[in-house]
Amino acid sequence: MIARLGRGIIAGLVATLVISMFMILRLSAGIMPWYNIVEIMNLTAQSLLGTPNSIVVGWIIHFVVGTLIWGTLFALWAPHLPGSSDTRRGLVFGLVAWLVVMVTVFPLAGSGMFGMGFGLIAPISTLLGHIVFGLVLGGTYGWLRRL
Repeated sequence: MIARLGRGIIAGLVATLVISMFMILRLSAGIMPWYNIVEIMNLTAQSLLGTPNSIVVGWIIHFVVGTLIWGTLFALWAPHLPGSSDTRRGLVFGLVAWLVVMVTVFPLAGSGMFGMGFGLIAPISTLLGHIVFGLVLGGTYGWLRRL
C-alpha cells in the first residue's frame, strides 16, 4: 500500500509539472491571459480559507492538489477504475477530476458552474488540461509500477 501511494504521489507530481509547463507557456505566449487557473485557485482559497491574495498561494494549492490529493486518490482508485491499462485508467481519472473541478472550484471562485463566467473556453481548455494530466498521471504510475 505504501509503495502504491508513493507511486501515485510521484506520478501526481510529474503530471502536475507537465500541465504547469503548458499553463506557463500558454500565458507567456499571451494566449487567454485572462484565464489563469492558478489565480482561480488563489481566489478559491481566499473564499474558503481567507488566505491572502497571493499568486504563490495559488501555485502551492495547485501543486498540493495535483501531487498529494489527485496522486493519492489515483493510487487508491486505480485498481477499481475502468480501463485495460494504467494510462486509460488515468484518462478516466482525469475526466472525473475535471468534473469535480467544474462543479466545485469554479463556483467557489465566483465564475459559475463549469467556469461559464469565463465563457465556453474555460470548460473546454480545462477539460484538455485534465485529459493531459490524467494520461501523464496514469502513464507515469504504470511506468513506476513496472520498475
